[in-house]
Amino acid sequence: MRALGRLPIPYASNLDAALERAAVVAESKSYRDFVEIVRAKSPWRFKGVKGVDRYLRGVEHHLLNFVPKLLTCIDGDTHTVIDFGCGSGSGSIALAMIFPKILCHGTDISPREVSIAHERAKLYGVSDRCRFDYIGEGEALPFSSNHFDLCICCSVMEYVTDPNMRKSCVQEMARVVAPGGVLFMTVPNRLYPFEIHSRKLGWNYFPNLLRADMVGSHAWEVKRLARPHVLKLRRTPWLQLLTPWTNFGLEKKA
Repeated sequence: MRALGRLPIPYASNLDAALERAAVVAESKSYRDFVEIVRAKSPWRFKGVKGVDRYLRGVEHHLLNFVPKLLTCIDGDTHTVIDFGCGSGSGSIALAMIFPKILCHGTDISPREVSIAHERAKLYGVSDRCRFDYIGEGEALPFSSNHFDLCICCSVMEYVTDPNMRKSCVQEMARVVAPGGVLFMTVPNRLYPFEIHSRKLGWNYFPNLLRADMVGSHAWEVKRLARPHVLKLRRTPWLQLLTPWTNFGLEKKA
């Protein structure tokens, strides 16, 4: 399995077991029922749109690509997670499959995706530890400050192109993470001259001039937007900050 060899035990064995379980789910009748639920709620995904299989099997995608990088940044005492921009819940569910006592709370601005997230959590048997809620765009998170051990944000920031809204999102993520906790983000790298999703040249550099629909980010921008909260890089290889798709962990200081 990808990246398993670099993970400490028991993370590697937990991730391996989660992948095996996800493969079993994908062959079940319950999975076929889930596909029909998604078809009813989001029929457009099945009309010639690429990536429907990746969406349907998003938990496996997160287990293979997102989770191995995250696990190198966190400790075993992570118990509470906020999944900012959770979409259909794959990130939270993947973590719940690895950590049997973890509690995940996902929020998203799409009621439809939140509804699918609930169905996906039932499919993988973690609905008792994964909660998903709709939050209106621009609304504050309904949690007290310093509430979570970990905040994950997977492929969200690039869609927040308004500078004030982007700052508000980062401020809220930093606010609800406890001192010593981690904000872990995966996002297209704004250092690159083209935006990865659209392949548009210059969108990352001149978003206002080019009326960009998507703009990448990077760790230094997130640290700046989080002020006065202080975030420091945590166990993130420098090379990982320079790849086209960047993944980084930031620890909140007291």
